[in-house]
Amino acid sequence: MRKRHSLMALIGLIALLLAALPAQAALSPQVPFPSTAIPQFAQPLPVLDVAGGSIKTVDGTQPATVSLCEFDANVLPPGTFAPGVQPRTRVWGYIPGDTCPPNGPTDPPLDTFTGPVVLATRDTATQMTFLNQLGTTATTQVLAYKYSTDQTLHWADPLNGEANDCNMAGGVPAFGSDCAQNYDGPIPAAVHLHGGEVPPELDGGPDAWFTSDGAYQGHGYYTRDPVNDPANGIVYNYPNTQEASPIWFHDHTLGATRLNVYAGLAGGYLIQDPALVLPAGLAAYGLDNGGAFEPTVPLVIQDRMFDTNGQLFFPADSAGNFLWSPNPEHPYWVPEFIGDTILVNGKAWPYFDVQPKRYRFLFLNGSNARTYEMYFIDPAKVAVVPNFWVIATDGGYLDKPVMVKKLVMQPGERYEAIIDFAGLPAGTNLILKNTAKTPFPNGIAPKGGTVGQIMQFRVGAGPVPNNSYNPAGGVPLRTGTQIIQRLVDPVAGKVIVPTAKTRLLTLNEVMGMPQVVTDPVTGIANTAYPGGPLEILVNNTKWSGDSPRTYGDFTPISVGGITTMYSELPQEGQTEVWEIVNLTADAHPIHLHLVQFQLVNRQNFDVPKYNTAYAAAFPAGVFQPDFGPPKDYRAGNNPLSGGKDGGNPDVLPYLKGKIQPPAANEAGWKDTVIAYPGQVTRIAVRWAPTYLPALGADPSELYFPFDPSGGYDPIMQQGGHGYVWHCHIIDHEDNEMMRPDLVVLNPAAPVPGSRPLVKGVDY
Repeated sequence: MRKRHSLMALIGLIALLLAALPAQAALSPQVPFPSTAIPQFAQPLPVLDVAGGSIKTVDGTQPATVSLCEFDANVLPPGTFAPGVQPRTRVWGYIPGDTCPPNGPTDPPLDTFTGPVVLATRDTATQMTFLNQLGTTATTQVLAYKYSTDQTLHWADPLNGEANDCNMAGGVPAFGSDCAQNYDGPIPAAVHLHGGEVPPELDGGPDAWFTSDGAYQGHGYYTRDPVNDPANGIVYNYPNTQEASPIWFHDHTLGATRLNVYAGLAGGYLIQDPALVLPAGLAAYGLDNGGAFEPTVPLVIQDRMFDTNGQLFFPADSAGNFLWSPNPEHPYWVPEFIGDTILVNGKAWPYFDVQPKRYRFLFLNGSNARTYEMYFIDPAKVAVVPNFWVIATDGGYLDKPVMVKKLVMQPGERYEAIIDFAGLPAGTNLILKNTAKTPFPNGIAPKGGTVGQIMQFRVGAGPVPNNSYNPAGGVPLRTGTQIIQRLVDPVAGKVIVPTAKTRLLTLNEVMGMPQVVTDPVTGIANTAYPGGPLEILVNNTKWSGDSPRTYGDFTPISVGGITTMYSELPQEGQTEVWEIVNLTADAHPIHLHLVQFQLVNRQNFDVPKYNTAYAAAFPAGVFQPDFGPPKDYRAGNNPLSGGKDGGNPDVLPYLKGKIQPPAANEAGWKDTVIAYPGQVTRIAVRWAPTYLPALGADPSELYFPFDPSGGYDPIMQQGGHGYVWHCHIIDHEDNEMMRPDLVVLNPAAPVPGSRPLVKGVDY
């Protein structure tokens, strides 16, 4: 395996080859606009409507309808192209209600495409109807989607039922072939509740897509009432049985997630727990400032690019600028999208007026691939800048607040933090900086004047009441029986509960080979491609599990007429340790659906020596891309495994240095974790609700209130809607860095029909 070029170096190389670029398909007419020309700190930050802002909130205790719409929004500030003129940017978004905003040239644009935020309550179900009103590729004006769909990927492929054989496996799509063309048809979309403890039928996974015309749907599609529901709609009855947590929802369409989320399909979902005793001054969805409720301020951070007309620009095959995809096998797929403009809540480099008091923020990294390493500076070098007091992770509250000077987040991660602006002089203008390199952590440092800064905080005059919860005061967030059920001792970095098994799973990057192809116009065979990343895999296995393997240790399961080879079939109620061995050059945010887990530790290993042993374990004696793991997945049939499932050599003989326990702000429930290059990242995954006792529990009590197997029949090996686990760099998950998993029922637990939530009745 070869370490890939840094993205910017690769772009430079490709630019030199552009003169000989053969036409692969229709090229985008867009011309990228330099982000240095975009005014900064010229627009106010959109906040929740309950705070007087433009981000809509939805009452999760009542049935709600949300439409997937296309509309114009004010993303770029006035003066970007002409003095005093506000550009209009065509976007997609989730709009409360069953109608979309008018989007004619004289209709007013919306203030933001971010949201809405659903305010849910634990143990009170939220019934949401989602309507796909995105139209078709012929009608959409979101050019970033229209010219960037890549049919060489394994994707939803509505017109062919995922059967279009466009995965080239090292071949170059013929000029003019269907595979080398952008998709033309009704737009597919899915809605995934990220972090949601929900039945698989409600998960909104990659095969749960449905089209705007209602004519096509994935084989994981599910509605409560297929007779009465609209053809382009889906009804999800989210049970909200999990602990209070800051989760979110976003698109998850197979092979097109990177484009749908990029266009704007993302919203928040906050679960409060009325039974959770919070410390004085802390409220369910915000702070209590001496009796005055102050709602949480969401900060959804994303990077984007724009064209010379102010429209979203996605750097796939763009006419006359760059060939961004380094491999002709996937002419419209970018290994990692990295934008040159930072948006917060749908605004380019906004400002936020704050008073000298405490605020509660929800930080959400909604970018495709960019990591953020955030901290405050005072450009005037006068004020003492505040720190972050982290109070919650992906899966809910920590036991006590944790102070950090820098907050690092990869795509998909969330942190809730309290920041105290008290004592700062009126007129102080703080900048939220970003120093995360791209690719992270060993790539290129961000430019300080553009993507090196995120937003501005303008401090107003005081004094003002500041009587909300003070995280520096030593008062814990959870007490008594409501503290976190610990699977891990986070100080020692060790698992403290019995475990059923350990899985050792690799992260792999498959490089394309440099190629020379014939220019279809001139007939000259002189067009060279550098051979960048072809695909990225988990455990060297494609989504389908199809491979040259002969071991028979993957389980074939048929769902909706499509058979997939499963390797991860955890049993409900059991705790497993997953060791993620990162063999790539970059960090990856690994996300598991259904469950929250706890980070055990990280540890360095000797990458060259492990790679040598890993390659030698393959039948050919060298690394075989897409083969699957080199040995039998089952530990008992793999003498190199060290007793661990996964089919790989054990990493134990190659470890270097001491274990690195989780950072204090990571030591809560997580559903997305950073797996650094050159390290093994260990997580403890319990396939049961987080609130159930971690020690001393009767095994018959460790089960979900619904059927997590989706009706799987282990004898017939069919049925059973499952979940997925994947990298949350969404460019990666769109190109094979994702695998399905399926939960096998706890044999000691009640049968599905005797559980609190029954399919066909409650969902």
